[in-house]
Amino acid sequence: MPWAAGTYTKGNNGTGGWTGDASLGIGIEAGRHDTQDNDFATGINQCLNKDGSNSATGNLNLGGFKYTNAAAATARTDLAQVAQVQDGDYIWLGTTGGTATAQTATATPAITAYKAGQKFRMQIGSGLGSTGTVATAHTININSIGAKNIVNNEDSTNPTLGTWVAGALMELVYDGTNFRITNDPGGWITVTPTFTPSAGTATANTTYYYMRKRGRVVSIRYFILWTQSVASATYVLFSHPVEWAETGGTFAAQICSAGGTPSAASCYQTTTGGQSIIVRPYNFGNLLTGAGSIAIVTGDYYSV
Repeated sequence: MPWAAGTYTKGNNGTGGWTGDASLGIGIEAGRHDTQDNDFATGINQCLNKDGSNSATGNLNLGGFKYTNAAAATARTDLAQVAQVQDGDYIWLGTTGGTATAQTATATPAITAYKAGQKFRMQIGSGLGSTGTVATAHTININSIGAKNIVNNEDSTNPTLGTWVAGALMELVYDGTNFRITNDPGGWITVTPTFTPSAGTATANTTYYYMRKRGRVVSIRYFILWTQSVASATYVLFSHPVEWAETGGTFAAQICSAGGTPSAASCYQTTTGGQSIIVRPYNFGNLLTGAGSIAIVTGDYYSV
């Protein structure tokens, strides 16, 4: 054998090569030349061609050295450049397509199956900004493999209004069943809660209603300036933008009546009028008739 333990030895080395033959009185013989040439051919055929025309037949030991000046990988079976790994080329999906409830995306190179532990990052094309007061299924389909649910990381529950917003970056990790959200892709969005006085009617003059969702915690910031039709309203109600899972929310509120001085108010969750936040003066006094009534509410609660 010409190669042994990674070292090439020509076949007639044992007799001292051609010099050894001469010293033994062996002349130039065609058979011995053919044997030697075949030995060279066998040795050469066990080498890798630099033009890639043959392939390795076993694992290659680089002896502590490295591949350098490699081309960028384009297939899942290629060796990746460090630059491609650092740049996140293989987990970046770009801007998602489809709809907020059924997103689509493309990984390059294309994946052929989902596998637990896969991680992807994307920019959200369609935010959950107008629907989803209750938890409902929302999916993503990568490389047309099939739609998988996108769920909250802490408990695999479905998302709701505000879980993510358009343009935000979202990171997903596949757990073998669903894609879990592992970052905070939400942001402050405008919502339209129902505002109801306990009696009479309220004509809103100015409103600012905002919410933000982090996992299952909803933060709200409400301001309303309104005209009260009757003086018998001891409280006002704001509907929740997303349904609550429990009533242990924390809120702070101020309220003033018909142009009066704002003062601290009682504010808590209630089932009056459905799932709502009730705001009332601490002294439980009436809200006066006329313009200039103001209610300000901030707080957080645990949603579905």
